[in-house]
Amino acid sequence: MRYVRQFGAFLYDFLVGDAWELFLGPIIALVVGWALLQAGLGSATVGLVLFLGVLIVAAVNLVAGLRASA
Repeated sequence: MRYVRQFGAFLYDFLVGDAWELFLGPIIALVVGWALLQAGLGSATVGLVLFLGVLIVAAVNLVAGLRASA
């Protein structure tokens, strides 16, 4: 059981690390994109929404990093 716990801790540290928003943001953007596709929006529009989602996640991470270093 100790190995399973250690492996879970490794995966969390590897995938999430210090920036949980970089892990969760793209997942949320993909779920929103999937929901928009299911709602009947065009693929070009969904692609634009995904691109904007990635930009928002990057901006949030940048602002958080700048606040932490100041």
